[in-house]
Amino acid sequence: MVTRQFQDAAGRYLLLKGKLDSQDLVLGSFYAPNTMDRPLINQLRRVLWSLMPTPIILGGDFNAVADPNMDRSGKGSGHWGPGGRTITHFIDTLRLLDSWRTLHPGEKDYTHLSRAHSTWSRLDYILISESLFSKIIDSSIAPMMISDHAWVSINLVMGNHFGETRLWRFPMELYEDKTFHKYITDQWEFFKKDNAIHQSNATLYWETAKAVLRGHIIGYMSHLCRTKDAQLLRLERQLIHAR
Repeated sequence: MVTRQFQDAAGRYLLLKGKLDSQDLVLGSFYAPNTMDRPLINQLRRVLWSLMPTPIILGGDFNAVADPNMDRSGKGSGHWGPGGRTITHFIDTLRLLDSWRTLHPGEKDYTHLSRAHSTWSRLDYILISESLFSKIIDSSIAPMMISDHAWVSINLVMGNHFGETRLWRFPMELYEDKTFHKYITDQWEFFKKDNAIHQSNATLYWETAKAVLRGHIIGYMSHLCRTKDAQLLRLERQLIHAR
């Protein structure tokens, strides 16, 4: 249910405030100009600030990389481009999280291909309030198909469903899986190394750690299921040929 709507005259951003599955929420989309428009960014920040503490989900093409070392390929990687610091300041002042980067701290993936410069960049983000992070199941970047941008998605559970039908539990069969023990220990060490600078914020550090480790556990279980399915398929084919 939408209760309020906000947008700028040029149609660069649209914000909807309301309820989603009994949860107060601000949903927004944003498209930044190719040349960073700081007055527009400041205007959007003021509107979002006025809507807090309502949790925010803001997605769109920001036309800037938040981390030049991780979010850009090719020559020039490691140097701030136009708007990079502006976007980082925007995220920090509103206490938002870059959902994909937070769940994939050591990975490189991109959402935009510049054919003119033969470079890849991650310009598209879904930013969320810290209070929503524990409800995220995963975040992914899809392959580029027709457009020169890839879409970004998040999967999260809201409202009462998070505490009822969608409650995630640790798979009991992994307790005795020694291969899993080594895998998850290695992932924990990678996480600690990549996020050492964030340990001062204990709540954010722990919530992020739980979400990242849960993602690795889900991925490990998916791999086991795919392996078992492949084995069953091979056995079925062997039985068919044995007749």
